[in-house]
Amino acid sequence: MYKYFLFFITSFAFAQVPFSNENSKNSFAIKGCAYVNLLDGGFGSIFGFEKGFFKNQSIGAKFIYNYFTPHRENTADGSYKPIDYTKDIDKSLILEYKYYFNFKTFRERTGISFYSSLSYKTGINTIENDRNYLHNFYYQKIKYNYFGPAIGATFVVSESGKWTIDTQFGYLFGKNKLNTDYVIPYKYNLLESYNTNRFRFEVMVAYNIN
Repeated sequence: MYKYFLFFITSFAFAQVPFSNENSKNSFAIKGCAYVNLLDGGFGSIFGFEKGFFKNQSIGAKFIYNYFTPHRENTADGSYKPIDYTKDIDKSLILEYKYYFNFKTFRERTGISFYSSLSYKTGINTIENDRNYLHNFYYQKIKYNYFGPAIGATFVVSESGKWTIDTQFGYLFGKNKLNTDYVIPYKYNLLESYNTNRFRFEVMVAYNIN
């Protein structure tokens, strides 16, 4: 469902690398990313912060808001008039711990810092289908709690070392709990929670404050 339009930047660095053993000031970073979903309609955004401690470790939080409006079009009469709209809103919070590997020579030459991380993600996803058309359901609220590891890297993209690109690939597992509203016939069901697993990829632009 979620389709990301992202860019990937690398460069050589000429300054101290944030969140490393050589950076005694333990950087504080503000980071974010936003995109437009051209295929499904809508947009997504991530905003967060990261605080270093013990020189090559950090903790942080990220807030995610995704709003999608996928729809079907009536093509039978050739009008291509949109007739069936859906609203899909996903709001979540991620708490994250990172450990940056001490590859000093590689970091100094390239400005790239590799890390591993553990994340906890909690949130609510609401899906509201158009009630004027036939659907399997018309309103659904999904509450979820995930936990899992990730690997990633930061890329210094400015001579000062303050601007970086933070990218990671992770695996999350946890539970979902659904509330579903069926209109025809009308009934409201609370379904039992169930296990789920998913991969996650993200790219964020970060500004580091010493």
